[in-house]
Amino acid sequence: MSYRDILYANYSASFGEGKAFDPAVQFAHYEAVYGRLAMNKDAAVLDAGCGKGEWLAWMKQQGFTQLSGVDASVSDLHHSQGWLQGVELHQGDAHSFLRSRATTFDLIHGKDVAEHMSKDEFISFLQLAHQALKPGGQLWLMTFNAQAPLASATRYGDFTHEIGLTPRSLAQCLRACGYEHLQVRGVHYCSASLSGRLRWLLSQPVLMAARLMLKLRHGTGTEEGIDTFASHPDIFCAARKSA
Repeated sequence: MSYRDILYANYSASFGEGKAFDPAVQFAHYEAVYGRLAMNKDAAVLDAGCGKGEWLAWMKQQGFTQLSGVDASVSDLHHSQGWLQGVELHQGDAHSFLRSRATTFDLIHGKDVAEHMSKDEFISFLQLAHQALKPGGQLWLMTFNAQAPLASATRYGDFTHEIGLTPRSLAQCLRACGYEHLQVRGVHYCSASLSGRLRWLLSQPVLMAARLMLKLRHGTGTEEGIDTFASHPDIFCAARKSA
């Protein structure tokens, strides 16, 4: 039995209060990250690594009607099935799920899933997602930023994490797997609460100093659409399959 069999069977519960279920908090986060992204409401959408279903519930609230999710965690998926109605949910490996669904989806989304894959698995996932997208379809990914200050605390804060990505290495992988129109940007979401605003304010000098250090280390070269020197805790990418 592998470590994945043990830890993914009851994934969220293993963190105790570290992964509490609070859709209201998550919805505000999703609105900040995804709220301005354009997508038709009748798009066929897949959430890879859907967990307890918060992102799918938020998308449903936005008016999307063709929603589906896949997750390896039996307990998390059972939780999703208990409160999320009108969404097609599947238990299992995202790679196997995508392999049999060529040109099925307009949008494939994965939040906090890339870091759980090995290098080979991540490239395979990108290739399978590309295959599963319709022409012109989009891939949205969110992952922690491996060049952010204290990124190692995130990298090793979850035993199931395998890799870390920077804006440049993420763009490198996407291009190699056939994606185009890449957009990769840093994300630092803090809530509108007093503590959230204080976190944001105190973090700014640190993030600005880290960005400067990255420029000093790697030069000032930039790539169109890629925030190469992002120092935010997370990075978000949107990429397309050619039409």
